[in-house]
Amino acid sequence: MFKSAFYKTLWTLFFVSFSPPVFAQESNARKPLIPLSPPKNTPVNITSPPSTINTRQEFPYTLDAGDIISLDIFNVPEYSREYPVLVDGTINLPLINRISVVGLTLAEVESIIRQEYLDQGLLRDPIVSINLTAPRPIMVAIVGEIRTPGSYFVPFEGIPTDKGRKFPSLISALKLANGINASADTRQVKVIRNYKGQEYTIAINFWDFLEQGDLKQNILLRDGDRIIIPSAAELNPTEVLRVATANFSANLSIPITVSLVGEVNRPGPYTLTGDDVRSNNLNDQLNFQSNTVIRDQQVLAGIPTATRAIKTAGGLTAKADIRNIEVRRTLPSGQEQVIKVNLWEFLQTGRFTDDSLLQNGDRIFVPTAKSIEDNEARQIAVASFSPNRINVSVVGEVKKPGLQELPPNVSLQQALLQAGGFDNRRAREATAQLIRLNPNGTVTKRTIKVDFNSPLNEENNPPLLNNDVIFIERSGLAVAGDATFAVLNPFTQIINLIGNAVLIFDRLNNN
Repeated sequence: MFKSAFYKTLWTLFFVSFSPPVFAQESNARKPLIPLSPPKNTPVNITSPPSTINTRQEFPYTLDAGDIISLDIFNVPEYSREYPVLVDGTINLPLINRISVVGLTLAEVESIIRQEYLDQGLLRDPIVSINLTAPRPIMVAIVGEIRTPGSYFVPFEGIPTDKGRKFPSLISALKLANGINASADTRQVKVIRNYKGQEYTIAINFWDFLEQGDLKQNILLRDGDRIIIPSAAELNPTEVLRVATANFSANLSIPITVSLVGEVNRPGPYTLTGDDVRSNNLNDQLNFQSNTVIRDQQVLAGIPTATRAIKTAGGLTAKADIRNIEVRRTLPSGQEQVIKVNLWEFLQTGRFTDDSLLQNGDRIFVPTAKSIEDNEARQIAVASFSPNRINVSVVGEVKKPGLQELPPNVSLQQALLQAGGFDNRRAREATAQLIRLNPNGTVTKRTIKVDFNSPLNEENNPPLLNNDVIFIERSGLAVAGDATFAVLNPFTQIINLIGNAVLIFDRLNNN
């Protein structure tokens, strides 16, 4: 009896030691994994409104077609290898065939595979490990105040190896779409994510990122995310300028198209780039460097602003009301946004915030001023957004009468010298008539006592404005001479005719 029991024990030990690994010992201490449920306190009905998540909630990765996972079953190497998730969202495993894994986390897939091998009696208490070997491409949709809205495949970040890659960030996607527009509300950016059939809204505040460097705002993206960038109800010029120099702002090296109407010298549509406008010898020559990328405040002059657009359109006319310029913008929602621009305040303070940053499709309207003071007109004439040259007509008794192209705020004396000076035989050199067309449509005429030794002043040597007319009258002697000539001219012509006839008659007789 004892001997029989001994052999039974020995045989049991031998069987356990040399049995195949598929019959691993069952342990009562380890329980099967329970599939993960959606985050707590969130509705599971997919027709309900999206839940708002205030914190940067981390969502476990869920599988879908295109993923490649590695399956490792402890002590079962013949089943341990990589498996692709097929287009129908399944993986094809040995013996148990297809298992649907779409929308499941790695932990859930581990639990399902383990349970399948247990239920079908293929393995006893298998130790299953699932790893994500190659994630599927990340496609996101970006809409709203983005330079080029649409859907994008966002590449993974880091070294292109399995261990050195990580999921792309929100800012990477914005850069791929050429950045957010100036009219964006950076405090109300939203990322809508579909997780296990439920939509979640992640609120993003990029202003906190700019002010405090809060990297939590730069969340990691998942496949299928939707990025919504709303329009700002009111624009803060200081914030607009700050955002414009951020690395996720609109790429200012890409040309934009704007249109200008009203009191500019050459109204119409124009294309602006992120390069600076330069003038050569006070001529309106626009030189662009298309390879320059505007990214910091050191090259702030290259940002497309209202003043640059006006300069490109030939500058303001003398009738322009620079206090009430409007930039009219059509938002993605179809609404029109009107931005007020006060260039007079800009001339007084020099603040860039008094100018307006432009974006593609903007329309600039420059109204007509009811009245402009002479001192204001002179200050505006030398501003960078005014024409580099003005046209002054010098007529009457000068050596080279006609239209003269002169620098802004040129003096009356300089205009006379440009026209060759007085005609000494005929000009009344003591005075000149200055005729000026006012913005309200009226015309003023002043008699100026010309003194070439006088400095620039309103009395004897006033500064000129665009389209001024200088008229030099005849002297008394020239008036008398012209009158005498007018009286004697008919008789002179008759005498000349008679003389010519006599000369012809003599020549005929001589022949």
